[in-house]
Amino acid sequence: MIKFRAWDKVQKVMMVPRDIQTDSDGNIFYVEAMGPDGEYDEGDLDVFKLEQFTGLKDVNGKEIYEGDILENWKYRSIVKFANGKFLADVVGTISRFDLIGETHGSKVIGNVHEKPELLEEKK
Repeated sequence: MIKFRAWDKVQKVMMVPRDIQTDSDGNIFYVEAMGPDGEYDEGDLDVFKLEQFTGLKDVNGKEIYEGDILENWKYRSIVKFANGKFLADVVGTISRFDLIGETHGSKVIGNVHEKPELLEEKK
């Protein structure tokens, strides 16, 4: 299933997109999203950062999106999309793994927008 979440850069809150409009070239020019308070906001990609659902869930059944921070017994990683696939970018290293192999034993502990302090190396 293809779905997104939207980080509102102005209000600093994660929102659920209700409408995403593109031009004839596929470029997004309009997003309408609902916030946790039930209010709607609208704008373009200057207002919103869209993050795609990976199609995977963590050990607790929580959906994993781009920008999520995963943790397992060994390290923390950030979910990114590069080279046509989702990757787990290990915090504090240059190591990067295919996300599919990293979901076993990993859980979502936050995201890069709401909990940037989690990007510090795990001790």
